[in-house]
Amino acid sequence: MMLAASVLLAGLLFSGFVRAEPALQVKYPNLDGLEANSYGYRVLNLALRKSGVDFELSLHPLNVNQERARIMLDSGEVNVVDFGTSAEFEHRFLPVYFPIDRGLNGYRLLVVHKDNADEYARMRSITQLSEKTAGQGLRWSDIAILERAGIKVTTASVDGLFRLLERKRIDFIPLGANEVHYLLDKYGDAAPHAVVDSNLLIIYPFARLFFVQKGNERLREAISRGLEAAFDDGSFQALLSENYFPTTDLSALNHRTILRLDNPSLTAEFRKIPHKYFHHLER
Repeated sequence: MMLAASVLLAGLLFSGFVRAEPALQVKYPNLDGLEANSYGYRVLNLALRKSGVDFELSLHPLNVNQERARIMLDSGEVNVVDFGTSAEFEHRFLPVYFPIDRGLNGYRLLVVHKDNADEYARMRSITQLSEKTAGQGLRWSDIAILERAGIKVTTASVDGLFRLLERKRIDFIPLGANEVHYLLDKYGDAAPHAVVDSNLLIIYPFARLFFVQKGNERLREAISRGLEAAFDDGSFQALLSENYFPTTDLSALNHRTILRLDNPSLTAEFRKIPHKYFHHLER
């Protein structure tokens, strides 16, 4: 009986009735017009290559910001996007609980107007900082964190934030340590007097995650498995370093005045992410 079943299975395989799973179809948005050069796309491609599954990865042609990309994820125009997490987003989509920024989006450096740089250099407390107005992108997850700490927040597009800073309509823009110099270089023409403050470092538990369209468990599992494999063999860390470390001296963060904030929207699932996947200060 067992021999007959084996022969039958072999016959089915040979005749093509039992087929391997089709290639995983993955569509990612063209965030900020960066196309395949965006960090999220490059990490996604790495994770899929390490996942062990066949896949076809493509870019949606439309140039979109993160809020528009989330709408596209809801509608199925794309099936995976990465952005800063929140309890709302983790409920709305399927999150991949791996911090593709190693939590560095929760390490915030301040972009300020150089006329006011000396004032920030003297600050030592969140109370002092709360007298100022921060700028954040539209519907960024960090807004609730800053407001909970007593900081007034004005929102705009990213390039709009730099224009507001130049005109002193806002006082500072807190940006992730992994992206602050890149963004200042990209949008600096709109704010020629913008500089990165040399004193303060705001830290709160936070991370940039991949989010998959609801119901697509196969894609979520493939990305998660691939990210873990890439971390274990060091290729993830190498890609992160290639994108950010040339312009970000992480060791210098240890010498800054640290202001720690609570993140009110952390979920129980986020808190279970292994400690090793996050960057940690040496002190």
